[in-house]
Amino acid sequence: MHSVKSFGQAQTIGGKHGNPSEYTKQRLGIMNYVVRVLALCLFIATSNQAAAQDNIGKDSAGEGGLSTIIVTAQKRQENQQNVPIAITTLTDGFLTGNNVDSLEDLASTVAGFVTTHSVNYGAAPLAIRGVGGANGGGNFFADEPVAVYIDEVYVGRLSISTAALFDIQDIEVLRGPQGTLYGRNSTAGAVLINSKAPTDALTGYIGAEVASYDEYRVNGAISGPIVDGLLTGRIAAGYADRRGYGTNSFDGSRIGGAEDIFARASLRFTPDDNLTIDLVGDYFDQMSNTATIAVADLSNPASASPFIVRPDFDQVLDDRVFAINDPNFYEAEHRGLNLKARWDIGTLTLDWITAFRSYEFDAAQDSDGTALSLINNDGNGQNDQFSQEIRLSSNEESALSWIVGGMYFREDNDFFFQIRNINGFFGLGTVAAFRATQTVDAFAVFAEGKWMIDEIFSVTAGGRYSSEKKDFTNQLAVNILNGGMVPVAAPVFPGQSFAAGATLTPPTDFADSGKFTDFSPRVVLEAKADDDLLLYASYSQGFTSGGFNVFGLAPEFGSQGINAYEVGLKSEFWDNRIRLNASAFYYDYTNLQVRLPVPTGGVNIANAAEARIKGAEFEFTIIPTTGLNLSANIALLDAEFTEGSIPAVPENTSFPFGAPIPLSPVDIAGNSLSRAPDFQFYGAAQYELALGSAAKLNLHASYRYQSKVFFLETNQTQSTFSGEAFDEVNLRVSYTHLPSNITAAVFGKNIFDNRHASQVTALGAFPNAALNEPVKWGVEILKKF
Repeated sequence: MHSVKSFGQAQTIGGKHGNPSEYTKQRLGIMNYVVRVLALCLFIATSNQAAAQDNIGKDSAGEGGLSTIIVTAQKRQENQQNVPIAITTLTDGFLTGNNVDSLEDLASTVAGFVTTHSVNYGAAPLAIRGVGGANGGGNFFADEPVAVYIDEVYVGRLSISTAALFDIQDIEVLRGPQGTLYGRNSTAGAVLINSKAPTDALTGYIGAEVASYDEYRVNGAISGPIVDGLLTGRIAAGYADRRGYGTNSFDGSRIGGAEDIFARASLRFTPDDNLTIDLVGDYFDQMSNTATIAVADLSNPASASPFIVRPDFDQVLDDRVFAINDPNFYEAEHRGLNLKARWDIGTLTLDWITAFRSYEFDAAQDSDGTALSLINNDGNGQNDQFSQEIRLSSNEESALSWIVGGMYFREDNDFFFQIRNINGFFGLGTVAAFRATQTVDAFAVFAEGKWMIDEIFSVTAGGRYSSEKKDFTNQLAVNILNGGMVPVAAPVFPGQSFAAGATLTPPTDFADSGKFTDFSPRVVLEAKADDDLLLYASYSQGFTSGGFNVFGLAPEFGSQGINAYEVGLKSEFWDNRIRLNASAFYYDYTNLQVRLPVPTGGVNIANAAEARIKGAEFEFTIIPTTGLNLSANIALLDAEFTEGSIPAVPENTSFPFGAPIPLSPVDIAGNSLSRAPDFQFYGAAQYELALGSAAKLNLHASYRYQSKVFFLETNQTQSTFSGEAFDEVNLRVSYTHLPSNITAAVFGKNIFDNRHASQVTALGAFPNAALNEPVKWGVEILKKF
């Protein structure tokens, strides 16, 4: 962050200058310049079209044209330009060019996609088009509306968003509800992570990276035949060590770092041309000490307000100095085993996917984010999931193509959590211990068919029926932490003494179950005017199932649902040198699941009536001349609640951190959804220059911008729970020696050191911020064989 000299009531966290209007003008000036440059490039390219056409092949795969992108968004391999869904595919080249190490690094690179940094316990929530689930995660058993899949397997826990990415083929980001073919909890969209598959020829690579703040990464893979024509295999492994960019003033240690260990082994068995069987096993080990910071002024924790920013906030961020005196770490292990089979049976294809995944963690958090002991917590948990999906689809070109299938998902959760509220119960302090379990049994059947009416028009119709059952138990016990005498004026236990460790509330057991059913239809009308132009209009529904609050003994919260309308176009022209895709959408959202701050610690989730979301997105790629690739995307969004009332901390009040103050109901109609920026922009330029016949130079630069966001559904006139607009610039220069297949690169991320809060979460009702990383420079070397 840069010199925020004063924070008025209207200022928001994460800005770069003290005057928001001045900041906005500067950013608009940069945006105007970028748009002008792109427009000029397009004008030059168009004006030279006739001269350039002699050097452009007529085939899209020919020299000078944009390559075809193959996606699996509709459970079959298709050209992305022929799929009536808003999709952005991030290829291996994109991930390398932007130095994407985890999903956290994709903030504002994909239209309508918002990512954050970890707010502890590995939770880095994702949002698409303003829909992102209960703000900040933290409920552990709640489901996220942005569904994440690894090699076609649904991953139920949010922490995968902070895991390091190694040996990835591509990432497909599907925007909008995917209620038919993906179903479970994909009301916002789906993120499909596809790893690299075994190869028929012997190939491989080994790479290393060194960057600022003592960051090191090594990774490699080897792939090839085991039994010629029958069995191939691939082994990939990686290690990343980030010592941390910040200093903990409490003990001088490094903070904001992480360590990741990764391994994946894949086998592909092909007994004949019609049958392919893949077996994939993976392992992730994550360890981190997240750099979070108190946003509010806690110089007097006995009487503080969540809505008054600390006076040294800008200086603390500039100096990258944090103050954490309680344990603050996260350790997790992920294991997965995935068996996939595809069998072509004449005119049909049968897909079979069986998967096991386990996830366990141990973590602790300094909830107040200061060198004071106010609230801290620790917990551990175990998650095991099993999924089985079977699909049967047509595989020949005809007037009618179709797919039918079914899925079963089983998840077992076991969770233990302790909240230490040092100032709780009139200063005697409390330890609230929760032990919760939840079992999920989810079934679904789905079908979808596409009918070609004629050579131009087609209609797609489908639906998915889902039934989920959740069995939940919770036990809560509260003990005295420090001990002492209750004040004589207290409303309960006046003048009574309690020893440290004494029972305040004996263990209380709670058990309940809930069943959630839904039918989600989808209808799409398409017009394929020619091979390079697709127009579509769609209507779809989706739902995220309800659940139970880990931090309480209360009935279930309900499912949330969405009705989505979308129109779009996908086009390529100028002999496949220009690709322009656009979409516009309108959503009606009901019973949104929102996160409610709990002053004594923990979080709750409740439903919040209705919201309306509308927006438009544009994606553009052009190759104006050989070697130069320009790309950009723009997202416009208007997301607000149309009705609803939820409890909130009163704005004009001060109270002791951790005190059990009453919340007041607040009408949120007209408020913005959290993590729903009105405007996003991403632009990149890449130029590849041949240096004779033995080498090439690649230059890559990117710019991203995101407008102001809110992190809380209430109190949106206050500064501490909102984030100012930000922008970042990344650079990368690489040199490849072709005979040896060695590439050396120098890169810079966030080179102008824009610091901002990527997430602010209410902990003990007070704002606690997770931050983006400061400027980082590094070098890489990669050897392929």
